[in-house]
Amino acid sequence: MPEARSDYGSNALSAAMTFAVAVAAFALLGHWLDEKLDSSPWLLVVGCVLGTAGGMLHLIRKLAPETFSRRGERRKPSERGDA
Repeated sequence: MPEARSDYGSNALSAAMTFAVAVAAFALLGHWLDEKLDSSPWLLVVGCVLGTAGGMLHLIRKLAPETFSRRGERRKPSERGDA
């Protein structure tokens, strides 16, 4: 049983690092584009929002894969928790 808990911990750490890198990368890209296009701070804000959204999507898919179904696959009400 401790091995499964360890796997979940490593998955959580991996997902958290990916989230942080996504936000930082998009923020840096937005900042760089702001400097090039003299549009400060709008592209930085857009980069932060996109990085956060992408990072959260990856975080949820990594840590709670049962919340997303595969394309074209419909869940039965009993699988979603609906009555």
